[in-house]
Amino acid sequence: MKRSPLALCALLATTSSNPAADYATVLPALEEDIRREMTDWNIGGIAVALVDDQRVVYAAGFGEAKRDSVFRVGSISKLFNAIAVMQQVEAGKLDLDAPLPADVLPLNTFPGAPAVTLRQILCHRSGLQRESPIGGYFDDSQPGLKATVASVRGCVLATLPGEKTRYSNVAPSIAGRLVERASGQTFESYQRQHVMGPLNMTYSAWTLARVARKRIVRSHMRVADGHGGWTRRPAPLFDLGTLPAGNLFSTVDDLARFASALLADGGGLMKSETLHTMWQPQLTKDEAGFGLGFIVGKFREHRTISHNGAVYGYSSLLVLLPDEKLAAVVLGNEDVVNGRIRHIGDTALSLLLEAKFGEKPPQQAKLSPPRDLARFAGDYESQSYWAHLEVRDGRLGGEISGQPIRFVPAGKLNFTAYSRIDDALPAAFEQDATGAVSGFKYGPIQHFTRVAAKPRALPPEWEPYLGSYGPAFIPLVVSERHGHLYAMTENMVDYRLTPVNRQVCALPPGMYADEQVVFLTEANGRPQCVNFANMLLHRRK
Repeated sequence: MKRSPLALCALLATTSSNPAADYATVLPALEEDIRREMTDWNIGGIAVALVDDQRVVYAAGFGEAKRDSVFRVGSISKLFNAIAVMQQVEAGKLDLDAPLPADVLPLNTFPGAPAVTLRQILCHRSGLQRESPIGGYFDDSQPGLKATVASVRGCVLATLPGEKTRYSNVAPSIAGRLVERASGQTFESYQRQHVMGPLNMTYSAWTLARVARKRIVRSHMRVADGHGGWTRRPAPLFDLGTLPAGNLFSTVDDLARFASALLADGGGLMKSETLHTMWQPQLTKDEAGFGLGFIVGKFREHRTISHNGAVYGYSSLLVLLPDEKLAAVVLGNEDVVNGRIRHIGDTALSLLLEAKFGEKPPQQAKLSPPRDLARFAGDYESQSYWAHLEVRDGRLGGEISGQPIRFVPAGKLNFTAYSRIDDALPAAFEQDATGAVSGFKYGPIQHFTRVAAKPRALPPEWEPYLGSYGPAFIPLVVSERHGHLYAMTENMVDYRLTPVNRQVCALPPGMYADEQVVFLTEANGRPQCVNFANMLLHRRK
């Protein structure tokens, strides 16, 4: 895990010219944090870059990653896509608020059929489903962007346009397809000519055919085995059909160039007022949320502009403090570790602020664990997940819907939870009238209650539904727990299913909220296929 000589030379060259901010003094703490996260959470490699305005003040690779390793960066792609859209808006060829062409949209069955617009698409309020029937996250057939967008035409909007925020990969892909139509260029060639080319992003590419294969860092997936366990295996490499939403390959230095351009009011990619509009939460009165492509949030009291990414074997983060002219890029070669990547990004921001402005992080109170940790142990369920908590080596931990979880005391009944997916989520436990722990609130919306000593049994008619569906590298695993059906998707978590009728179940709050699982059964009641949120997945076993 030693820093490469190339990175060390770059570090000395960039920091020595900045007497006002001595970044070298804070780097050991960052490197220690990175190595600890890699060890604690089994992450093979990480690359980072720290940016102060127009300069990379630190860049390095750790473990299996080098500074110049190429990573898939997942949904960071959406930022480049949004910039291409806004360039076409500035050129007068696209309109943010005009109704989109009907031939690129699902059927709108809502009364009055309110229009879907580009603005809604870029801030995830379009009502479109998360994935496309072909070319989506479960499809390795590489159909291309045109066919992927065309497959959406036979679907139906999941929610009313403009009604709520629902993250989608197919929606920004439609926007990328409209860029192709407006410009007369393929999405890839447009990006090379108008976005990545001007920024000299030498090692970045939108398709595998244009990537220097030897530079791609190997990556790993924790794949559900269909029996409640996991197998760590190499991640597959193929081009997503939803290319504008998540297929970009890049390096920390190339993304640092992009960050510097953003910190320079767009670096000539667009008008500064256009960029600042993109950094405003859209169609909401909230101060945080989705702008046009970008996520607007806060780190302490500082405004952040960011996006993360997760795609087969890779987890990523690009985050800016635009008012302070600082940015961090963190790329990892492990699937579904965005909580740990976010933690490293937060550590980097904290150290950048300390070096540049003398801002010290808030003091964390050190609390001893409660003496009676065993009272928190047991089985729980929320509207979306199951949880099994236990005490090991004097610490409270366990699993939430298949993901390892660790709880750190934050008070008598309060803990801070850490997992591969999330970082520092609050968990507030509750007591009943007798003083027994009855449940806990987890994060902003999940509310767990303790499972009854003898939960009901799964109806026997639903037992044939149990099993695995779809590709081996990303199976949909249907299982039973506490008398309920659960669906493991994208090798992340088991989602609790709510029956709508004999063959249809609604998906809960989470990645596929407001969508459904439909079991397509034979006469004997055994399903050979499921329609999972518009994607047909055949039974494996």
